Amino acid sequence: MNIDEFLQWFNSLGINTENVKVSYSDHHGFGLYSHQSLIEKDSIILSIPEHVFIKPSYEIDDLTGFEHLIIHLLEEKSNPYIEFLRSIQCIPSWRYYLNDQYPRQLKVPMSKHQTKYDQSRKKFPQYNDEEFLWAYYAINTRCVHFNMERESKDQDDNLCLIPYLDFVNHSIQPNTISKFNQITRSYEIRAMKSIEFNEQITFLYNPHSNIDLFIEYGFVLPSNPHNQLNIEYELEEILSNEQIQLFKSFNYWNSLEFYSGDNNDLSWTVIKAMELSINQTDWSPYDDPSSNNKEKLKNQIKEFLILVQQNIENDFRQWITERFLNEKTILYKDFLNILHDTSIVINKSIVIT
Repeated sequence: MNIDEFLQWFNSLGINTENVKVSYSDHHGFGLYSHQSLIEKDSIILSIPEHVFIKPSYEIDDLTGFEHLIIHLLEEKSNPYIEFLRSIQCIPSWRYYLNDQYPRQLKVPMSKHQTKYDQSRKKFPQYNDEEFLWAYYAINTRCVHFNMERESKDQDDNLCLIPYLDFVNHSIQPNTISKFNQITRSYEIRAMKSIEFNEQITFLYNPHSNIDLFIEYGFVLPSNPHNQLNIEYELEEILSNEQIQLFKSFNYWNSLEFYSGDNNDLSWTVIKAMELSINQTDWSPYDDPSSNNKEKLKNQIKEFLILVQQNIENDFRQWITERFLNEKTILYKDFLNILHDTSIVINKSIVIT
């Protein structure tokens, strides 16, 4: 089914789409654009009623809501929306190149993502790899969180597909906000500011880092303020096994990241990990670093930043790719910018100055 046939079907449902139009560009793919000379701030741009949503059936006890949607997409043959989904690319490009030498900052979350995919794949031997791959990512790239009012609060049990809403693309500077209206029982897109004619309608999917965006959706954004840099690997290099087990015994092996922006303080767990690396004897999991150790701690973190940068440079040197040159360039800059921002935070931090 092509886009015109899908839109004809959707408009036949009686949903008002006069404020918007669907367009395609090589850069963004399909997107939703303003079709009015001016859309005023706080006005409702689009309202999609609940009866259009595609929800999990929950007929099989050992399947998640996400996995029930996989069955629905693969078995439903008459829904025009699903037929349209079959005609568009929704699989992140890296899934076709699993053997590339990706940098560790990508490789570790890719492995976790793949493990989750494989767990679902094993439950559906009746489908071939190609059709399952399509269904999985058709859902993964466009599902919407929706409270299904079930016991489980897991996100894979509280989601649905909303036709037409998925034309709205992600932006770190969105011009709309979307939410479910409990009174009208519809999903609404509301303008956060005035929107000009032919301006793209966007909202923030979630505060995703570029690593998340690349793995989950297949794209990255320049100047993404939500980037982060995991440092567990480097901590494993400087801490002994005994120190790591001690650290984990206090449930501190978490939030071990550096973040974008010079206003993001170092997490408590990062500071305590650094402190542990220089002084296990007097280390306390709960107290601020002692005044005697603060200068030493600051120097240790600066040396640690050098180690992290060396690892990043080595990883990206080994990532030889022609397919992901733009993504490689942006991600490399992301990580170096985070290290730069972190060095600023260190110099400003109250805890270690």
